[in-house]
Amino acid sequence: MKTSEVRTLFLDYFAAQEHLVVPSSSLVPHRDPSVLLTTAGMQQFKPYFMGIAEPPSRRLASVQKCFRTTDIDQVGHTGRHCTFFEMLGNFSVGDYFKKEAIRFGYEFSIEYLGLEKNRIWISYFMGDEQVPADTQAIEAWETVGIPRERMVGLPRSDNFWGPTGNSGPCGPCSELYYDQGPEHGCGSTDCKPGCECERFLEYWNLVFTEYNMDVSGALSALPFNNIDTGMGLERAVALTQNVESVFYTDMFLPLIELGQEMSGHKYGQDPSTDIVLRVLADHSRGMAFLIADGVLPGNEGRSYVLRRVIRRAARMGRSFHLEPPFLAQFSQRVIDILGDQYPELREKRDTIIRIVETEEQRFNRTLDQGLVLLEQEIARAKDQGSAVLPGHIAFTLHDTYGFPVEVTRELVTEADLVLDLEGFETAMEGQRARARVSQRGETQTQQFAADFARAAECPTEFLGYERDELFTVVEKVLPLDEEDQILVALRESPFYAEKGGQTADIGWIESEDGRAEVLDVQEHGEVHVLVARILEGTIQEGTRVKAVISTTHRHSVAANHTGTHLLQYGLQAVLGNEVRQAGSAVRPDKFRFDFAFQEPVGSERLATVEEIVNRKIVEDHQVRTFTTTIDHARELGAMILFDEKYGDFVRVVEIDEFSRELCGGTHVGRTSEIGLFKILSESSVGANVRRIEAVTGREAVEYFRRRDALVREAAQTLQLSQDDQLVTGIRKLQEQIAALSTEVKELRSGKAGDIVQKLTDVAERADGVAVVTASIQARDMDQLLSMLDHVRDKLSPAVVALGAEVQGKALFGVTVSRQATDRLHAGNLVKSAAQILGGGGGGSPTLGRAGGGDPVRLVEALDSVRAEVMRILGCA
Repeated sequence: MKTSEVRTLFLDYFAAQEHLVVPSSSLVPHRDPSVLLTTAGMQQFKPYFMGIAEPPSRRLASVQKCFRTTDIDQVGHTGRHCTFFEMLGNFSVGDYFKKEAIRFGYEFSIEYLGLEKNRIWISYFMGDEQVPADTQAIEAWETVGIPRERMVGLPRSDNFWGPTGNSGPCGPCSELYYDQGPEHGCGSTDCKPGCECERFLEYWNLVFTEYNMDVSGALSALPFNNIDTGMGLERAVALTQNVESVFYTDMFLPLIELGQEMSGHKYGQDPSTDIVLRVLADHSRGMAFLIADGVLPGNEGRSYVLRRVIRRAARMGRSFHLEPPFLAQFSQRVIDILGDQYPELREKRDTIIRIVETEEQRFNRTLDQGLVLLEQEIARAKDQGSAVLPGHIAFTLHDTYGFPVEVTRELVTEADLVLDLEGFETAMEGQRARARVSQRGETQTQQFAADFARAAECPTEFLGYERDELFTVVEKVLPLDEEDQILVALRESPFYAEKGGQTADIGWIESEDGRAEVLDVQEHGEVHVLVARILEGTIQEGTRVKAVISTTHRHSVAANHTGTHLLQYGLQAVLGNEVRQAGSAVRPDKFRFDFAFQEPVGSERLATVEEIVNRKIVEDHQVRTFTTTIDHARELGAMILFDEKYGDFVRVVEIDEFSRELCGGTHVGRTSEIGLFKILSESSVGANVRRIEAVTGREAVEYFRRRDALVREAAQTLQLSQDDQLVTGIRKLQEQIAALSTEVKELRSGKAGDIVQKLTDVAERADGVAVVTASIQARDMDQLLSMLDHVRDKLSPAVVALGAEVQGKALFGVTVSRQATDRLHAGNLVKSAAQILGGGGGGSPTLGRAGGGDPVRLVEALDSVRAEVMRILGCA
């Protein structure tokens, strides 16, 4: 069967078992800060499993795009590891449990995939101090016909799944393995599932999510038992096509063939060749899907994951002697293979190709720089008499330049040195620790809020689009450790919860018993959790309260949010329709807008964008919102962000006929309510991503007031009677500065000439070569080098060594005429001086430079150079 047939067969089977087929979510998790990327099919269903949102059906099925980097270093070295893959999954939210899930898995494997029943093995959770052994799973497998001798108990590390982040649903699991035969094994008589060899291929994992794990690792029962299964499509296809690895399947083979065509090497003939071809095939899929879902290369989070994947593939290709750039051809092949199943690949084709090409070119330059750095560090180690290259150098090469430590170790060994692997591992562990901290993503308050929302029995009805204030009932209250702070859930709420880049509303809740200030609002599933501070009295569950938003805060946020829509329109009008939002943060005081673009916008184009936005504000266009189907929104041309999750019905924000975007945020009613728009800055936040920060309304007016005050102060400082004379006054001042600078240079030149003459007068002669060593006054290294050149040229052939103290540091330089470089080497001469000065140095045969922290020893350093020169010239 082809991959497309297996994909369809799976969904059709579970649709027949009364499962609702759900589309794949984005690789960028929707409102889930616990993970960087979607790593499992269940991630989009977490709110259902946790009981904080109602599922559209109790039975669900999907083919989910997934991306994992846990085993990225193994990708290419085996026939089963992938970064990007498709996860076939069936899910039960409080409906069926272990018995039915096991029956579905076994039936589909035998009757639909056509696998041999006597080659299917099973693993189950063997139990530990927290959770007992899964005897229910054992009994269910025996019921469908799996004998006990083909079941293997495995520990928590293998057979307890989740959570996807540092907290969330989890539980014991049972995995299906397929015996590929002894010829694929390790030869051990005890070989079975759990062995690291290739014989037993794990292809389906049935997770029985019974628990919720909090950030401390403690387990509590979920509101109901759930089923979460995941079968790697690529592995399932490899079994049905009876090939030894996923890279021989119809989904990977066209990419392998492209690598063969470009390199002239054949797959399956040489292990090192196979590794490169597998990496190129796998990573090209991963980078295409990440970019299609809105991820851009960068140095943090998921952006760094993309950069690492692109650079690993580029490095592998270069080691394979592929002529760069070559990755774009692989990306195009991925689009050809999977574009029908995933239309976003075709829609983002130009963006994918451009970003891959740019990042590959950028990395090629970086790689060359890394080689230079490594050569310098090897030379430094040898100069210092060390036989070991420090581990932190290998880490810098790995982290900054994408060098694998194996390559660094090989080059170091060729230079007759040893790499400090222990130091490298220490630096790597430090990075991993920092990454673990940064990837937790959730604050303690967020975790409390998530637990609080799960315990709340009633969803919140948000009425904030229509109402600024309302009377409602407090459903739940929880005091926090922070002084006077509480979590509150209301039955109805006018408060907008933070999401979609827009900050939350603030305001107040008041009852007969007390009053509280609302500081933040978080959305967890269908519950809006208010973080509030008690101002007086108490807020109690079951009481009637008045909830009031701050309309001033709301208006400022709404003006900025509508401003982002106008900015998007202006950027597309000036830069082209391919400009797409890559992130935003809307606050009451300002907003930032990130967008995909490959170069700085420039002041002229920014001015044009600003003019377009302000024109639309003055024209007083109506801002309208309406709800429609996702398909109708697409037909209307509404802008859709790939990293957002949309249901069947969506909210569209429309500004007359020129701007339509899917958006759940708050907006002004007419563009004139924004008042004024001003761009503060435009900068880069990563490869191919630009950021604009801007202000509107009152903040924009304040900006111009501050600029007016600055202009007046500058004019007064220049003693100008009119502000509009400022530019003329500055130009006149620049002319005066230029004239004075010329005068200073002339004076310095005359003084420098006097110094050069004095130095030539004291020159010594040794075997036909003039020798000058002296300590002088210089403002910086450039002036010192200039003096070296002048003295050398007047005395040629000559060797000149000069030193100077500048800001408490020693500067030192040596120059040798070309006629004397057969005997004297400036770079070598300067090294001994550098050691005396407590620093480092080196250079070419004609010029060496050094620096150090001990200027008191300048005379000693000069004497050492003179003595060495005289020795070499035979005049010691």
